Amino acid sequence: MEILKIAVVGTGGRARAHLATIPKLTDIYRLVAVCDLNEELVKEVAGQHNVAGYTDVEDMLKAEKPDVVLVAVRPDGHHTITRLAAMHGAHVLTETPIATTLAYADIMINSAKEFGVKLEESENVWRWPHERLKRAIVDAGLIGEVRYAHLWYASGSYHGMNAIRTLIQSEAKCAVGYVPKGPGAPREIGVVEFENGASALYELPTRRRGNYWEIDGTEGAIVGNELQIYNGRETKSYPIQGITEEINGKRTIVEARVDTDPPVVWENPLKKYGLGDADDVARAAAHYSIYKAVVEDTEPEYGAENARKDQEILIAIRESALKGSIPIQLPLTEVTEHERQLHEQYKAQYGHDPMEVGKSEARTTKY
Repeated sequence: MEILKIAVVGTGGRARAHLATIPKLTDIYRLVAVCDLNEELVKEVAGQHNVAGYTDVEDMLKAEKPDVVLVAVRPDGHHTITRLAAMHGAHVLTETPIATTLAYADIMINSAKEFGVKLEESENVWRWPHERLKRAIVDAGLIGEVRYAHLWYASGSYHGMNAIRTLIQSEAKCAVGYVPKGPGAPREIGVVEFENGASALYELPTRRRGNYWEIDGTEGAIVGNELQIYNGRETKSYPIQGITEEINGKRTIVEARVDTDPPVVWENPLKKYGLGDADDVARAAAHYSIYKAVVEDTEPEYGAENARKDQEILIAIRESALKGSIPIQLPLTEVTEHERQLHEQYKAQYGHDPMEVGKSEARTTKY
């Protein structure tokens, strides 16, 4: 297999998670460099991986000429670094969310098209083994037609939008947002209507509940990691299981399954790499997606347009709340007030127009 050179921009927690996965993918990637504005962190991380360290993105791109760049910096810096990488012919895998506003996301998408490179987002939720199995359950028709989703998400709600979009399998057409008042209330609430008639209730919860979602269909439901199938007045439950084996001396998730009759099984196509937990599997799948897109000249598995839609729903919910909970139609056709506020915050923090991308922005955006 062709081995691609990959560089990582950012040395924070998410970057380090990827840096734990990339060295396992030895037949498709060779890590060549890391980059961060913090010189001490660069030296530390570069030393750990025995690669070159840089504090300037363009210097790294010119010297190392990576085939792929992982952008794992603060989300408001994704568009500047993505465009710079694309200008130097590097394909991009970006961390989540794709961007904080749709204007930034469009800069990324248009830059990839302009310079002929691939752009993928490392959205991990739908790539978790249990979520892959949930999609297979829906595709098999075990819960009938999906009609409703209830979502609680507290650590990047675009992830939650990804989770329910993957299972509802329809595009959002309208969103309403609300910010409740009083102690113990959710920090925000949203109702989303989809083109196929399904609807979703979203809550950004208080600390008493973590990330969790339920999907209801005409013949059953997926409640957390349990499949429920209706039979008249009775409900039969099936736990969603993760099966592990020892591969290369490591416990590896080899499949996810639910023991219906017949069983539904998702097999891990990357199990040979000795991946650990569900997120290790998801990160490897994202890296494999951009790899395959590059070497086979195909579209990435998820892609920037899907990543943009996940964020667009959340933006619409927040715009609705900002405007007194009026319904917001999707797709959005103009810059929202919520996004304008984010653009102004960027300009105040970094001292330049966020729509002006290039070398100076890549240097001054915090990683």
